[in-house]
Amino acid sequence: MQALGLRVYSEGEGNCACGVSRRKMAAALSRALKLPGKKIHDLGEYDPLRQADSDDSEDDGNLNYQKNGNLQTEASIETTLDGDANAAVEMHALKVKQRRLDETGSAEVRATEVSDEFTIKARTSLVPCLRTAAFLLTLAFVMVLVLVCAFFIPCPRSLPLMTSWNRSLGQAAGFTPVMTLWDVNDDQVSDVIVSFSSTGKTRDQRGSLRSQATLKLHVSVAVLSGVDGSVLWTSPAPERLKFIQCGIGYMDGGQCSVCLLVGINHMLKAVNSSSGSSLWEMKSVYRSHQTPAAPAVLLPDIDGDGFADLLLGSRPTVLTSRIRDVSFVFVSGATGALIGQSVSYNVTGEGKMIGPKAYVSSGGVLYVLFGYGNIQAVSVRDIYKQANGKGSLPPSLQKQDSLWEWKRKGNLSELLEVYSNGSARDLQTLGRRGESGSDLLITTKDKLQVLNGQHLLQLWSANRSSIESAPVTGFFNEDNILDFLIQITSGSNTRKSLIIDGSSGEELWKAKLGCRIQGLEAASIPLSDGRSAFLFWAKECGMNPSMSGVAPLAQRTDSNSQSQYHLYLLHPLYPSVLLELANSTEVVAASATGILEQQKDAFYVTMMMGSTHRSHESRTRPLLVKGLGLNWAISHSRVVTLEEEAIGTIRKFFSKIQFSAVQH
Repeated sequence: MQALGLRVYSEGEGNCACGVSRRKMAAALSRALKLPGKKIHDLGEYDPLRQADSDDSEDDGNLNYQKNGNLQTEASIETTLDGDANAAVEMHALKVKQRRLDETGSAEVRATEVSDEFTIKARTSLVPCLRTAAFLLTLAFVMVLVLVCAFFIPCPRSLPLMTSWNRSLGQAAGFTPVMTLWDVNDDQVSDVIVSFSSTGKTRDQRGSLRSQATLKLHVSVAVLSGVDGSVLWTSPAPERLKFIQCGIGYMDGGQCSVCLLVGINHMLKAVNSSSGSSLWEMKSVYRSHQTPAAPAVLLPDIDGDGFADLLLGSRPTVLTSRIRDVSFVFVSGATGALIGQSVSYNVTGEGKMIGPKAYVSSGGVLYVLFGYGNIQAVSVRDIYKQANGKGSLPPSLQKQDSLWEWKRKGNLSELLEVYSNGSARDLQTLGRRGESGSDLLITTKDKLQVLNGQHLLQLWSANRSSIESAPVTGFFNEDNILDFLIQITSGSNTRKSLIIDGSSGEELWKAKLGCRIQGLEAASIPLSDGRSAFLFWAKECGMNPSMSGVAPLAQRTDSNSQSQYHLYLLHPLYPSVLLELANSTEVVAASATGILEQQKDAFYVTMMMGSTHRSHESRTRPLLVKGLGLNWAISHSRVVTLEEEAIGTIRKFFSKIQFSAVQH
């Protein structure tokens, strides 16, 4: 029994041990597989399997679980299951399966992370490449564009510095030539248009020269290049010209600029300025025994053909009484046809004919100023009414100026009195820089007078004796008001040059320059700083001339000095210095100035008549036209100092001088 009991006990003990072992395995698997990779926060929490086995094995109390790892757990399970081979096999199979699952998941995670990292790196490295490619493409495009432009678009030619040129037009006869400047070949340089007369040698049927009484006077119009004086075109004229006007409009779709040739007796002709070909010609424009009094007044379009029209004023050829009439006629600028009838006004007075000159009042109404000694005015609107009856007025002539019209009683044949002292010799309109409207400058024999253009009231007057010629306007100081260069006879045949302040009538500059001369008009040229340079001629006399107490011209000892005319330039910033640009022994018949805007240069053109020669019993004189580039002339000029000055500083200053019609 005892043995049997012992055996039974042994079997029961074995079964018990086997059950306990299995329970331990199940508990270990439960803890190992319940939360893989998760942490077990409290090992002391209630677990029936673990509580049942807590006293059977010392190793159970020493189980040590890791929070996020399985190595220590697996080792403990292997130790626990070491006594049971079947359980160990099952546990090993489960562990291998779990490891494969973990490796598969880890590989997928790692592959995903690597893929994301590669994508980010690829995107990051692609942006700079795109930016670089865009920059290089833009740079290449710009370079190609620059090369194409440089190849197909020619750069503008920079004209060489204008020096000087001379052109002889042969022997002129009879009358003083007429000259004007206009760019006829579109090279940005004004060309010289000159009309002159010459005697032609004609033969009779027997081949012998005709007598002087039968010699015919030939009139020609020639255009000389402003660059070098070469002849661009010539054209005959049926009669001697009194005025040449260019820029009156354009024809042929704006391709052809028009010049107007005004004859001395009856001819009026419009020509193409580029070729000289006739566009239209009218004869018998004026009334009988009338001659043009002044250049044509340019009008806005009044006949509705889209082209500017003209108003021509004429006076009697021979003045025989104190009552002189002035006639007006409207002419179409497109065809030369008369617009309406001729209108005449009886004018009283003596002296030189003034005008007609166009004047725009402060109210924007176009007037015509004219007279003999006195100055009268009449609106173009009233002239048109008388010339065309009671028809409707064109839109450009419908406005009236009440400030001017109140001085007239309302009769269209009556004139508005502007200046009635009877001694006026010259009339000029003075525009205000940057302002609308203009004032009036009236010159008499011994006085300058400025009238306000709005109320015709005197602003100031300056008394000067023996004013020789019309004042030349320019900006000498910086008040933006036109100043005036005048030349007067002072003392015993001495000539004095003055610059008068346009705002007050005071003297700004003066100098005594040689003896009295006639016919040599002064000029002004705009500078790039808004001021003006002044040009004028002076002639040396037998006596030594003085310039404000200094006599630099007396140093000249050449044998022809007494018969020479000197051209001087005065700059407002150096009033104590004159530059002698040129000299001549011939009399200057006409002169004009032009601007070379591209080169910031200017040029001065003179037309000179030589001494009289007798040929075939006819009085003829050589006609010479000269062009002078001012910057070149300044570099070759002679400095004449009126006071003590440093010549080196003056030379450096004038070497940088710039001429420009555009204020900077």
